[in-house]
Order: sequence, then C-alpha cells, then structure tokens
Amino acid sequence: MSFSSDAWIAAATWYDAIRKHPFLTGLADGTLERTVFLRYLADDAHYLSRYARALATTAARWPDPAQAAVIARFAAGAVDAERLLHEALLAEAGTTLADALGEIEPTPTCLAYANTLQSDAALAPAGVALAGLLPCFRVYTEVGRELVAVLDGAQRHPYETWLRTYADPAFEADTRRAESFADEQAERHPGTVAAMHEAYARATRFEWMFWDAAWRGETWPLPA
Repeated sequence: MSFSSDAWIAAATWYDAIRKHPFLTGLADGTLERTVFLRYLADDAHYLSRYARALATTAARWPDPAQAAVIARFAAGAVDAERLLHEALLAEAGTTLADALGEIEPTPTCLAYANTLQSDAALAPAGVALAGLLPCFRVYTEVGRELVAVLDGAQRHPYETWLRTYADPAFEADTRRAESFADEQAERHPGTVAAMHEAYARATRFEWMFWDAAWRGETWPLPA
C-alpha cells in the first residue's frame, strides 16, 4: 500500500462525517440556503489564496525539479480555475469577489487551516508539507465525483456549476499525480512517514471544520 492510500483509508471516518454533514447533504439535494453557500464561497476564496501560496512554497522546496514544476502549476491552477468559479458564482448572486473578500473576514477556522499549511510548507520536510496539502485535493475530488451523480436526470440544480467543477476528470488526474509525488517521498524518506500521516489527518479534520464553519456562520468573538 502507498502512503496516500494508507492515509485515505485512515481518514475514512472523517470523510464519512464530511459526506453526512448538513452542508454537504444540502449541497447535494439543492436545499442548502444560498446565504450559507455564499458565506462558504467567501471563506473559500480567502483560503484559496493562502493554499496557493503554500503550494508555491512547497514547490520551491521540492527536491525533484520536474515534480516541483508540476506542483507550481497546481498552485497557479488553484488560483485561476477556482477564482474564476468564485467570481462566476458570486456574480450570479449580484456581488463581486473583491467585494466579498473586502466585506467578509476569513473565519478563525479558515486562518487556522491555511496558516498550518503555510507553516508546514515553509518549515516541515517537503513530503510532510505536501501530505498536508493532499486532503484538499482528495476530499474535493471524492465529493465532486459522488455528488455530480445527483445531476443525472435533474432539470436544474442550483449548485450544478460547483458540482461539475470538482467532478472534472482533469481535477482528479491532478489529485492522483500529487498523491504519487507524496508516495515517492514517503518511500525515499521513511523517517518522515509518521509526520506525513499526522499532517494528512490534521488537514482532513480541518476539511470537516471548514464546511462546518460555513454551516454555523462562524465569526470571531466579540469582547465581553
């Protein structure tokens, strides 16, 4: 078994919790309130810019030049493709990405997750840094693949654009490629594997927390 396979199997309980979360069940059946979805989009846009920087930092430290170029492309692609998605979906709601980012502060969960990834990207072994970045790839790949099935036979789904984006075979191919890079690092540096699993498990928990933060309308506390 490869590192990424083992890590995904170990994360099964958290992925099941993600799929059963009311945000995801509402996204699947189209009943998710639009205000909740837009709140998630704004937080995701804040997260995306930081996630891309973590990918770029990891690429700069990656030991294999050819693979580093691919990871750098992932960073650019994350910004381009998902930013366009955010802009399109927010435009449908009558606002802009710039306005959303300016008006809505990133949640504590968003910053905790993104800052953890950026810290590992700068300071941890390269394999550990990538391991922490993988759940964002894999969770969205699995969610997209499973949820896009609800579109079969449906006349119109309010979240069709979002669902089709993450069900794209090209996105899944990028996920598998990123996993293969982490697998190689785990084989070459077995002493880092335990830390890689810790980073992967922590990021998977953060994925659940991110959906939950949007669902609850998480905000920063006010002084008593």
